[in-house]
Amino acid sequence: MAKQGLLLINLGTPEAPTTEAVRRYLREFLSDPRVIDIHPLGRWLLLNLIILPFRPSKSAAAYRKVWTQQGSPLLAHGLGLEQAVAEKLGPTWLVKLGMRYGQPALSDTLRALQDCERVVVLPLYPQYSAASTGSSLDLLYAEAGKYWVTPNLSVIPPFYRDPGFLECMARRGRSLIEQDKPDHILFSYHGLPERQIKKCDRSDSHCLQKPDCCD
Repeated sequence: MAKQGLLLINLGTPEAPTTEAVRRYLREFLSDPRVIDIHPLGRWLLLNLIILPFRPSKSAAAYRKVWTQQGSPLLAHGLGLEQAVAEKLGPTWLVKLGMRYGQPALSDTLRALQDCERVVVLPLYPQYSAASTGSSLDLLYAEAGKYWVTPNLSVIPPFYRDPGFLECMARRGRSLIEQDKPDHILFSYHGLPERQIKKCDRSDSHCLQKPDCCD
């Protein structure tokens, strides 16, 4: 029986918490025009004259604080998710994790799934952004287009409003709150440049088009 494939996509991680490994990762990551969406010359100058000479050593020190015996937390948990989902779906599915940057590379993961009759693609980003979901799908489609028989890909859309996802997040948060009983809870969100948000939504009703947006 032909298997169905499930491709889990995440952003990626350095292979080690060292300056050189982090420099390789940052070079690949920040060379992406969907991440630093400025003129190619400006991106090259910013990356090679400002970021790469100084940032890797500082970032490597931060990575060393969270690195585990299993390696990168993102990769270790990602592989754990791959295994848990595979067990849940059963033997008719082949589940693989692929990273947009670093290893396991999306090209290698797609190759491992090429004999599946259909590949369901799940970007592990709840919300869409061109710098994460968009970049991952951009590379995935380019890799899929290299095959003589193009893989049958079905992409799961952003799931930040899915009741199951919301309940899972609430359940995890609820257990930690009951355990630690904090005085305050701080929610932190990853930001995006305003120009990228405007490029994704050019409508007049967009929040950033209103003078009271940040109020």
